[in-house]
Amino acid sequence: MKQSEELKTAEEVFPSVGQPQYTYVEREAGRNERKLLSGLRDKGQICIVTGPSKTGKTSLYKKVLPSLKKNELVIRCSIGLSSNQFWASALESLDFSRISDASKRYGVNVTSKIGVGGEAGWSWLAKAMASVGFSVSGTGEYAVRQEFARTKLSARHLLPLLKELPVQLVVEDFHYLSEKAKIEVFQQWKSFTDEGVSVVVISTTHHTVDIARSNPDLTGRMRLVDVGKWAETDLAKIPKIGFPQLKFAISDELACRVATESVGLPIVTQQICQNACHEIEDEMHEAEVVQVQLSHIDRALNYVAENLYSSHENDYQQLANGPRRRARKHATYEKILASFALDPICYSLEYSELLERVNMLCDVGEDAIPPASITAALRAMGNFQKRSKINLLEWQESERRLYIIEPSFLFYLRQKLDNFVPNGEGFTSVFKMLAELLGDGKLISPRDRASRKKTGDNEE
Repeated sequence: MKQSEELKTAEEVFPSVGQPQYTYVEREAGRNERKLLSGLRDKGQICIVTGPSKTGKTSLYKKVLPSLKKNELVIRCSIGLSSNQFWASALESLDFSRISDASKRYGVNVTSKIGVGGEAGWSWLAKAMASVGFSVSGTGEYAVRQEFARTKLSARHLLPLLKELPVQLVVEDFHYLSEKAKIEVFQQWKSFTDEGVSVVVISTTHHTVDIARSNPDLTGRMRLVDVGKWAETDLAKIPKIGFPQLKFAISDELACRVATESVGLPIVTQQICQNACHEIEDEMHEAEVVQVQLSHIDRALNYVAENLYSSHENDYQQLANGPRRRARKHATYEKILASFALDPICYSLEYSELLERVNMLCDVGEDAIPPASITAALRAMGNFQKRSKINLLEWQESERRLYIIEPSFLFYLRQKLDNFVPNGEGFTSVFKMLAELLGDGKLISPRDRASRKKTGDNEE
């Protein structure tokens, strides 16, 4: 293709990391963006953004904060992080030069406080924190940082920073904190809400209740934005918006196929589209506009599954085998995992739904797995995953619901089924049954399938 102008790259249009610049999609006509923006404008709110992994929680707040002319200050939670370390980590990630640059872009003048380029930021912070009873004897960035590192910090110490500079506190992965740390942090957060300072908290959907219960005093001051699984109609907008910017044309049918195979994850959509671009690069020399073909999408799907999500293979094998595999009569763990691959795609299953799907994976003449065996497997799954260093599923006993922690596993599993070879190496009877059940996109139990064959009904 003759280029009269410099084209964007596939990586620019369909980024696999970070917020998309050209293919950002506002879901449901921007409903989530409006909810988060409203929560942050209403001072003193705890804005909880929840959703499964890779559903765009980080991209959401990064899209909204420029509207408020604010720069994010991120605390990344991890297992074992104490409440004291929690507040100290906020200052560890503090970058005054970045705040200065962002403020210039937003037209906000912070030079009088942190200096040109933010070089006086740490000295300003030391003086500002004196107003909340924190005394720093040293001067300069190194001395001030050392003083902070030696001191027990709390939410109150961050108030001057969050109130006087265009900075928004964002807490990522709050669910990783221990119950003790969660309660201590939320008790201190009340000082934020009392002073009109809002906070963004990023967490997984099934831990939202844990956050709310950490401090009942904050009831009425929380705003919930549940990102959840993306609708296929929204995911299909990504290829429809992106491919034309690269001089490619894609049909509505293929855009829908990409959306369906993405299992509700925008990052997977971006990765499929990016690799489809690479598949057709050689054809760009002959045509003004290149039509995206099914073969391009299929090869991209296979590449993404085998190269970007191949780590799921080992996780699957370990969890499918489960503890004491030889002592079990049924392939309980494997069928629990496989139940998530059936249509319609769900990121969580109520106990009754799980039983129904597991039974669908039982072949004709095979005894159904007793509910007691499934319950025992669900209760043992947590400790087994911890020992095996796997984090795919989480059983919530109080809700009687099973959650899939890493939805990208569903993408990998379904692509593996698409490449299914009957009697091929590594494919169990459960995989064969899944291939049958998903062959026409309908949930048809093995017994019903056998019944149809007997009556000569071949519409399946």
